[in-house]
Formats: sequence, C-alpha cells, structure tokens
Amino acid sequence: MKKSLLDIQQEIRELEGKVKDISASIADIYEEIDSLRNDETDTIDYEMIRLMSQHLSFGPHPLKALNDAYICRIYIKALLSLVQADYGSEYTINRLIFIQWLLSQTGLDTGLEVLLKDSLKISPDSFGELAENIPEFYRSQLVMDALITANICGQANNDVLIYIANMCSIFGMDKEQLRILSIMAGGVLKQDLGNLKKSDLQPVSEQIKDFKHYFEAILCAQRKIAVKAPDSKYLNFVWHVKQRKQVKKGDVIAIYGTPWKISEIKAPCEGTLFQFRNNYINYGVIAHEADNKDSIKNWALQSPAKKCQ
Repeated sequence: MKKSLLDIQQEIRELEGKVKDISASIADIYEEIDSLRNDETDTIDYEMIRLMSQHLSFGPHPLKALNDAYICRIYIKALLSLVQADYGSEYTINRLIFIQWLLSQTGLDTGLEVLLKDSLKISPDSFGELAENIPEFYRSQLVMDALITANICGQANNDVLIYIANMCSIFGMDKEQLRILSIMAGGVLKQDLGNLKKSDLQPVSEQIKDFKHYFEAILCAQRKIAVKAPDSKYLNFVWHVKQRKQVKKGDVIAIYGTPWKISEIKAPCEGTLFQFRNNYINYGVIAHEADNKDSIKNWALQSPAKKCQ
C-alpha cells in the first residue's frame, strides 16, 4: 500500500519530534556532565584498576579484531561518558575496572586516565559521531557493554538509562532489541542465563553467538557429554528423545543393542539434549537451552585439556 504525501509528511514531523526529544535529553545529561569538568580524578588508583581488570575471565572481545584506533577510542569514550553520567557513585570504580578490561582488548596505547578526562569533553554531537562511525556489528556490542557497565553493581540511575536509550535510538534499535540485550547483559553479570521465557529463547539463542566472549564460559560450565556411542560398539543405536528437548536426570535418552538384549542410556543431569554425529559416533550433550549446536559440537570434539579454557 503506497503512502500519501500527507502520510509521509506526518511521519517526518513525528521523526523530527523524536530527534528534538533525544537532543533535549542529551543536552540535559551533558549539562550535568559539564559541571563535573573541574572535579578531581587524580584520587583514582588507575594501577589498581588495571591490575583488577586482569582478573576478569572473559574471552577475547571483538574489539581485538577491529584494528581501527579511532573507532576503538570513541567506543571506549562512549562508555566512559556513561560513567560520567553517574560519576562519584559507589559503582564508579567497578565500572572503570570493566572498561579498563575493554580498553586492554583494543590495543590502544592511551591510558584510562587520559580517556576518562577526554570523556568530559564529549558533546551532544558525539552521538552523531557514534552513528556515523561505529560499524553495524559493533553497535550491538557497544549497547551490550553499556548495559553491563550501567548495571555492574546494581540498578543504573535515570541519567544512565536515558543515555543508553538515546544510544539505541541513534543506532535505530527498537525496544525489543534493547530488551533482549538487557536479558543477556543480566546473564553476563550473574554468570548465569537462568530459565528463559519460551518467547525469549529463540532471539537470545540467535544473538548469543555474537557474544561468545561473554557466554562461552557460562554455557561451557553447564555442558555435559551424556552420550558418546561409536557405531561399532553401540549396535542399532536409536535416540529416545528428540533434538533440543528438555530431559531430567535418569530419563532414558537412547537405546541400543540386539532384539535379545536392549540397553538404555540415561541422562546424567537435567537440561536440554543436543545431538550430532561425527566420524561414525553419536554424541549427546546436555546443556543450557539457549546454547548453540555448532558451539557444542566444537566443544565436544576438543581434547579434554582445551575444553572451557
């Protein structure tokens, strides 16, 4: 159905109104940030922050592969500007520790102290700079890191939430995308995805592969090889449970043998059963429902020493 000129004009007016609202919100935040420019940041122990950041056990962040110092710099400064929106709170140091870890992934030779002071110079135009320069893939990464930074020690304040909402608006993300990223950020902070709603399972499963650096260790800890059945030893092997079905400890998940002797394989734990074949061997791995079959297969075929590193 074609839109009339009046419809298009109405949409343009609505869009202009949204842009004005965003600009007003950004201006309010930066007016508050501007008042902090004379605050002392010398009391922060940056060496302690650097040392503590080394204890964060995440995988390699996609920033490692970016190889663009300018984009890495505005990425980190965007997160530090978020810290400035709630600067001086009891959560500031913990937020800086996380951002220091991100900074270590970029390869930038500029220290956190310098970037933190530079973040005070950011203006409302900086959101436009983000929209123009941050590649599509890294936009969801930045929003995820902003959500982790904001909620790292509890509930973020209103200015921080407005900052993130404005970032999403500039990137063209809708409320549903932000909601799913919020669920995932909560999983990172808790180190446990928990039990997802059925309606959230598919979107989380689809996005989790883009955030392996945060979720691989979480999901890996919940994986258990329940079946490893070579065709040569497990004759007439048949799955008793379908792919990606929930099982409880003690459930029969497969049978094998001859008409004269049938043997059962039972689930050693509760979870979701993932099945695959490789080199004439049937594998069954019980894992979190949001896990990914390809990631599980790669994990299961690794040597025991390399698993979950």
